[in-house]
Amino acid sequence: MKLATTSVLGLLASITCGLIVPQRARSELSPSLHLSPGLSRRANEPASDDVWNRATCLGGNFVKAFPMSDKDAGQEYSPKRDSAQSQWKGDLKDDLKNVCEFDDFALGKGWADAAKELGIGTEGWKDIWCYRFTHGSVWDAAGDKKYKADNKDYPYTGAYGQFGINSADGAILAMDNLMPSSAFRMNKQRDPLPSELPALQSLSDLLYGGWYRGSQPETSMNADVKNMKYLISVSITNPESLSIIQRALKAKEKTTVSYWPGDTFDMSTKEGEALLGSANGRRWGYLLTQRKNDIGIK
Repeated sequence: MKLATTSVLGLLASITCGLIVPQRARSELSPSLHLSPGLSRRANEPASDDVWNRATCLGGNFVKAFPMSDKDAGQEYSPKRDSAQSQWKGDLKDDLKNVCEFDDFALGKGWADAAKELGIGTEGWKDIWCYRFTHGSVWDAAGDKKYKADNKDYPYTGAYGQFGINSADGAILAMDNLMPSSAFRMNKQRDPLPSELPALQSLSDLLYGGWYRGSQPETSMNADVKNMKYLISVSITNPESLSIIQRALKAKEKTTVSYWPGDTFDMSTKEGEALLGSANGRRWGYLLTQRKNDIGIK
């Protein structure tokens, strides 16, 4: 398996080592994109040893788990599980509503050329369906508006995830997301209690819910969920992901990414592991690890 890092398309992702099963089957979404100037500057610098080592460790664990059976992959988690399978099933229509537009502005300049070369149709609403899932609005979160789940009241966090699905050509394009805990801190100016966060927090679960629905959700579902070929992170802005890209490029004696077809890093290398274990790549690592019973071993 290879990861192609380009100015437009590529895989990237994490900052903690080990396949972790957080409380209530949670995994993490990418950190907030609302960054301080100090954090933004870090994106232009190579990753520190600490960031790099944690990313390569997590990425290496994903690579180890990919060819395993679901049962064996579950044993790689901490604590160990009988199955790596996510608890969330199907299209999540009862849990998630969505609306957004899929266009050049959302995906960034130049993405269509790369997608065309890969054989991915790019016409919005025809080839690709745009999903945007939100956990209430910013105003809901700031106003401490509540919703009821499992006979309990929970606050809205203002979290969101946006991505495109082309089920015919086997592509998922992740665009923008803000995890519930980060959204809670940003909108409420304090750390959340565990009891204040929703059970469904993982971007990998949101991605699979959209993938299951497919690119024609108003008329039909995805006819072949095993036809997953391309996992693409678009317009990467996460500072730690960008710092990992910078350090990976040093292995090629480069300082900037190439235009399409970009720079390729094999999963057998530390650079490939680090990209997979970065804040933008772990979404794909968890998706492939936790959906073996649905999409097969990838």
